[in-house]
Amino acid sequence: MRRYRFLLVSLLFFALAWISNRLTSNWHYIVPVEPGIVAYTADFERNPDEWNLSEGRLKAFITEEGALRLDVGDFNSLPFAETQPHFADFDLRVEARTVAGPLNNAFGVIFRLDNKSNTAFIDDDFYLFLISSDGYYRVVRSIDGLQKDLSTWIPSPLIQQGLDVTNYLRVVAKGDTFQFYINGTPVQLCIPDDPDAQSTYTFDGVCQGGTMRDTLVDTSIPNGQIGVAAQTFDESGVVVDFDNLVILGPA
Repeated sequence: MRRYRFLLVSLLFFALAWISNRLTSNWHYIVPVEPGIVAYTADFERNPDEWNLSEGRLKAFITEEGALRLDVGDFNSLPFAETQPHFADFDLRVEARTVAGPLNNAFGVIFRLDNKSNTAFIDDDFYLFLISSDGYYRVVRSIDGLQKDLSTWIPSPLIQQGLDVTNYLRVVAKGDTFQFYINGTPVQLCIPDDPDAQSTYTFDGVCQGGTMRDTLVDTSIPNGQIGVAAQTFDESGVVVDFDNLVILGPA
């Protein structure tokens, strides 16, 4: 009887342990932040182990000058490099300098990234704030790998166009509210009036079927990792350096 009781207890213990592991496999420590206080800085040269770097045709590595470089050797690709800590609220600032490649590109910040604790990128959840070297910006959301333009490409004179120029990007996230800045100035987003509709911005400067707003409100992804991203379209060879990344608590 004792033997069977011990076996039953053991099976129950392992069952509970398995269930607990399944339930907590995606839990992460969320870094606490205070308004205006620095919560994280990226010294790419001294602490490269904090970042997910890669080799091959989609490279993410630290340069001799101490910047994090994304070198996109394939077309229609969107590699990124993320850091280990998880954040909910943050005020993220980073410098991005285009080094080489076509001006028809995209680069910027990936945030609230949830990689589902696996190595496959196809099912990741995240937000993206991207600009291009020919003067456009965009905000994207991905849920289970399905991407949607929350605010489609909009031209802006705030963007320093061309190669070998630096743009300063900033994303402020507080709860379900987000604000975006380019070179120190806030930018508006083309938000569809119908939440299920696609963001559409016409060539004559009209947010068709939507409203230009100073903030984005979205509850889809509550927290996650932060990082940097670069994207190619019809041509490969986009190279972007990121540096001086800092996260403060949002004011």
